Amino acid sequence: MASKPNLLLLHGALGSAQQMLPLKDLLKDHYTIHTYDFPGHGGKDFAEHSLTVPILGEHLLDHLREFQLIGTHVFGYSMGGYVALWLEANKAGIFSSIMTLGTKFNWTTDIAAKESKLIAPEFLELKAPSFVSTLIARHFPYDWKRLCTETAHLMQHLAKHPLSNDELGNISCDVRIALGDRDHMVTLEESAHTYTALSNASLLVMPETPHLFEKIAHTHLAEEIKRFIK
Repeated sequence: MASKPNLLLLHGALGSAQQMLPLKDLLKDHYTIHTYDFPGHGGKDFAEHSLTVPILGEHLLDHLREFQLIGTHVFGYSMGGYVALWLEANKAGIFSSIMTLGTKFNWTTDIAAKESKLIAPEFLELKAPSFVSTLIARHFPYDWKRLCTETAHLMQHLAKHPLSNDELGNISCDVRIALGDRDHMVTLEESAHTYTALSNASLLVMPETPHLFEKIAHTHLAEEIKRFIK
């Protein structure tokens, strides 16, 4: 019997590998599933420098080499998708295919400033105490406030150093850019722009799908992942 192909599931900003478990259960009969916590997430120590996409990409590459996962398929939600594309654009041949969902590509200084305010610790403590409790538990024993601050830095860095069309043109593996039709953070226009900059890509709009990962229909998402990898 042929071995099952490897599939890596990458979480988004302020998320963790644990969020990927429902999706893992739906896909485990078809793939050998791997998950990963980015630095500062899910109880993993922070990186040696403030978070940026290149820092996250280099840490992920170390993990892929350590566990002999070069050539894996990858699904990346939100930030996870951006990191996967950045890594393949700068280190060709890392992935067999890349599927993203809810990945924001249009980062400007104003957008980064707006999004940073929404995850400022003092704002969350005032407006979203239940989410704060989730963050405390999700990232224990490390400081959720520091993670929010470093995530804001990541977004500000993205505004100054976005993936260029030339970088995206370096990606030759199959890519599917997916977004939900009810995603209020990611636009069809920015997703389509990225899709057209890629040489071997497809674009998917998932119906009745918001941005928040916990509210996505995981069964539907699993079927779309299987369809893409085939």
